[in-house]
Amino acid sequence: MSLQQKQNLLVKEIIEKGYNIEAFQKSIDQRHDLEQWDYDQLIEFVKQFQDQQNDYVYILKCNKTIPNAISQIQDVKATVVGYEKIQKGIFKNTSIYFQIETKPTNWVVKRTYDDFILLKTTLNKYFTVPNIPNQRKSPVDFTFIKQLRHLQMFLNFIIADSEIRNLTIIQEFLSTEQFTINQQFNYSNMNGEVNVRINQSIANFIKQSDYFLTNISPIQKKAYKLIKQLMKQMQQKNQTLIQLTDVYKELFRESKAQNTRLKDCYKNLNDLFESSQKLESNQIKIFNETIYPQQRFQYHQTQPLKELIILRDKSLNSYQEFSQQLKQKKEKLFQMGEVIKWDLDESFLDHFKIDQIKSNPKIAFQCMCQNENAQQLQLKNQYGALNQKAYQTIDQIINYTSLQIKEYLEKMLKLMTSSFQQYQTVMIEISNNLIEM
Repeated sequence: MSLQQKQNLLVKEIIEKGYNIEAFQKSIDQRHDLEQWDYDQLIEFVKQFQDQQNDYVYILKCNKTIPNAISQIQDVKATVVGYEKIQKGIFKNTSIYFQIETKPTNWVVKRTYDDFILLKTTLNKYFTVPNIPNQRKSPVDFTFIKQLRHLQMFLNFIIADSEIRNLTIIQEFLSTEQFTINQQFNYSNMNGEVNVRINQSIANFIKQSDYFLTNISPIQKKAYKLIKQLMKQMQQKNQTLIQLTDVYKELFRESKAQNTRLKDCYKNLNDLFESSQKLESNQIKIFNETIYPQQRFQYHQTQPLKELIILRDKSLNSYQEFSQQLKQKKEKLFQMGEVIKWDLDESFLDHFKIDQIKSNPKIAFQCMCQNENAQQLQLKNQYGALNQKAYQTIDQIINYTSLQIKEYLEKMLKLMTSSFQQYQTVMIEISNNLIEM
């Protein structure tokens, strides 16, 4: 196959299809002389290059995270063990402090709700972490218990992420007496690199995820609302069972001196409703410790993903708008034909003559507007970094959520099984009592 035919192949497959000439030149530099290439080998190489260009991959450098005391501890566990009301002064309101214990480092600190929000807000600059709802002031202790459970799930999430756990501010939050963000928080990671990637499979995944998150949000709200409604109904039922238990206790007391058999009937009725009430109380407690806080947290966990996808889409729009404007400018410059105004990238002159550049718009568009090409590449890399981050974060959080739901379901089933077994024991005892009557 002649050299001319090989050159025609490259013009058709690389230049006319708009692939980056400089990138192709770098990839083929090992055998620059086309005469060394077999035609079939050249076709295969061009195809591989085109596939690589359709899967855009780049590495950006960033600051490297300095390891902290818990970076390498795989089983580190931070637990919100309780809360405490502290009066700071005669004229000041009572503040609520949540106590955190970290194992195996044995750190113990007290943090306010605002401290958690400050940590979340700081991390949100570069990471996607679950939301913490605004604090509602309430004298009711159950409100603080709900907050404690949500804060615990928030801690579980950030501790499970090795990149976040590796940050200095995480150690400061868990170990130091005072927690303040005095210095500017800059992005860093363990590798000192940011992955940039753009391809169709990632775009499809994010599109499907966006559709899923948009549709799941109202369903999650509905589930949370129904669980709250169920909890309220269970509490009302529990109060009725308590009243019934009291009634049969009173009937038992009144009948003791009248009839032994009647007294035993009331005693068994009392035991039946008392056991039912304990079962209902246990059910309420189980829901409070498992499915209720998990469903509430899951809604706040998925909301930041929507925000990340929106940010990624804005970056894509900026890149596309700039690219379109730059294309129009290049078309206008090419039509004018005044090469002196083209801001040529001189590196292309090593491979093409001016006449070739002036006669072929595909080549010219890659040669001209050197500075704006650099801006376009920067916008592309910014979008690619957010694109890869969205892909990885969505995948990570969905996997984490499934494990979390599994964990809470297992805990709920274990507690419910134990509660039903206790109830069954009482039912058998009452049944035996009735036989003996």
